Amino acid sequence: MLRNQLIRDVQVDNGRSLRVYDNVLDFEFRNRVYNFAQNSLFQIGWADGCIVENKQHRFLHSVYSDDDLTKLGILEKLVATPVVQEMRGYKRTKCILNLSTPADANFVHSHPEEKILLYYVNLEWKDGWHGETLFFDESCKDVVYTSPYTPGRIIAFDGRTPHTIRPQSFLSPFYRFTLTLIYTKC
Repeated sequence: MLRNQLIRDVQVDNGRSLRVYDNVLDFEFRNRVYNFAQNSLFQIGWADGCIVENKQHRFLHSVYSDDDLTKLGILEKLVATPVVQEMRGYKRTKCILNLSTPADANFVHSHPEEKILLYYVNLEWKDGWHGETLFFDESCKDVVYTSPYTPGRIIAFDGRTPHTIRPQSFLSPFYRFTLTLIYTKC
């Protein structure tokens, strides 16, 4: 077990909560994930949500296969952490590496019927670079939780929870990586 692990629950809306995990992966492994991300094959096409007007804004992403996940070793690594409890009773259906840039437009969206494990991949992120993940109430009007982009952080949440990204500033590294593991109930 790593020192200084921090796990906290955050109440969101309608009895839903999310769980934030910090310092559950060691730096050597985090560096491995970052290098893997940089060398991924990206494609255009991922869109936030189903609103037609927003679909013109497509994002760079890489879909990871089971073979990619085996090479990366992230599932085996997570099984040895408290995050494993988030995977019990669920089946992984997809893994997406998202690549965001300061010029991207992001929209509030959700992932109905899914559970999300969101991992912040970049190794360094400074104050003023923005790129936070914003979680909203059911009305999608009020932010109920803001997660600063914290390298190595994992957030587990009910995919029905409306969320979006605050675009990173032009002072930040040009690429902001997040790895999204998507699960459904068994």
